[in-house]
Amino acid sequence: MQPKQVAAMGLISGIVFFTFISMGGEASLSSRLGYKRSAFQEESLTEVKHNECEDKGQYRAVKGFCCHLCPAGERWVDDCISDGDQSFCSFCMSGENYMDVANRDPQCKKCSNCNILYEDVQRYCTDTSDTVCQCKDGYSRPHPSQPCGVTSNTEKNIAIPAGIGTFILLVAVVALLIYRKKKCLYPFGTDDSGNVTETVPLLSVEVPKGVLERPRMLIEKRMKSSDGEVWRQFHELLPEVYKSISENTFYVLYEMDKKYNIHIRVYWKVYEITDISARAIYLLNYFIGEREEMCQGLLEMIRAGQNKQTQLQTLLDSAVKCSPTLNRNTAFKKLNISDDGKTAEWLKIPPDKPDHPDRFKYWSQVLSTESFSGGCHFWVVNVGDVENLRVGVSYESILRKEQDSACLMGFNSRSWCLWKHEKKYKAWYDQHSTELQVGEHPRRIGVGLDYDKRVLLFYNADSNEHLHTFYAHFSEPLHVALWVWDGKLTIEPVNND
Repeated sequence: MQPKQVAAMGLISGIVFFTFISMGGEASLSSRLGYKRSAFQEESLTEVKHNECEDKGQYRAVKGFCCHLCPAGERWVDDCISDGDQSFCSFCMSGENYMDVANRDPQCKKCSNCNILYEDVQRYCTDTSDTVCQCKDGYSRPHPSQPCGVTSNTEKNIAIPAGIGTFILLVAVVALLIYRKKKCLYPFGTDDSGNVTETVPLLSVEVPKGVLERPRMLIEKRMKSSDGEVWRQFHELLPEVYKSISENTFYVLYEMDKKYNIHIRVYWKVYEITDISARAIYLLNYFIGEREEMCQGLLEMIRAGQNKQTQLQTLLDSAVKCSPTLNRNTAFKKLNISDDGKTAEWLKIPPDKPDHPDRFKYWSQVLSTESFSGGCHFWVVNVGDVENLRVGVSYESILRKEQDSACLMGFNSRSWCLWKHEKKYKAWYDQHSTELQVGEHPRRIGVGLDYDKRVLLFYNADSNEHLHTFYAHFSEPLHVALWVWDGKLTIEPVNND
């Protein structure tokens, strides 16, 4: 045989030999590993069997208790403290993270983001499900697990600049949001001029049946794991806490943020929830899930505003009585202002008045010449038997010439008022109203203003019965505002007690 043939045969023999050895060795190794794996599996099965609870929705805690897993939408915080009890769980933040299964995971899953170049959001991330993305028109997904892809170079050339522009816009929005939070200029608390305004939704609140079951259960768990008196008090006052948050959501959030620095994502979430009850429950659950100190602060703030009659008397004891003068230049053409500037009377056939840039053109109302930018004051308006009236306060920046309700007292973010119509009473702010239960129809309506503490209240000056309180973030000086139809209203002099 030629040397080249010998070398080739030797090479082939070597390959066959090493292949045989490898197959045999691999089989032997697999056999050994298989034996070890079986032993490990057996050991694991024994451990699982030992740690299993009868209910598949439970797990064996460190202390030996069988605890229920946290439900979808929540994450695990701590084990239960008695057998068969629910674990301590905390809510995932919808739009930021989620949990789609029962679990004992200390972290919620992070929400996915759609590729803004190629995908649209089909369904936004909630606390129980991840974001669902769909391909934009002209793009396709090669496989369900793969991202959407472009279909041509032209689309690439269009999409990339658009993506860069969108990214820059998002960065600008986030920067603006952070700036506005630092300046207390929240998206739901500014008027057309960018000034911070009151945004309390004034609604007559009742506790819907069953709505407090979940918060009550969370508080009861807290009570079992802590000796803190705050949880017992919170449990006892839960309906009142719910009502207070529902009626004054953003005021509560603002006050709590000043003391405890609430994360801005909570603000956005509360703002996105349009249902009053759902918004209150979200915020209530958030506070319960935080530390005891925050819940104690919430209770103290709510208690401070619970006794309205005490609040009224305190304000009257410390306030300075005043008697503002009505500004004729602002008075509607059918309103006649008395010589002393204290009475506004509606006249069917009024005397001619020259036009003025400050005059209300379509609404029968007038502002005072004087304004308040601080301190504690009160005044009394004699309303007599007038059936259709509004008594309140307004910024000077309220619109004057528009025909729609943007100029009407209580129907914009620049004015607050008490409204009486055919023996019914409502408190109005920014088109939101609260229907009031008035025992005795007042012939004299008192208005108390503590500008620095952001309190505006109305009361029956004949009986000192509290009627309603606004909590507002005043950002401009306030003028006395009156609206009357077919009658007259008089601001009482200071010496007329």
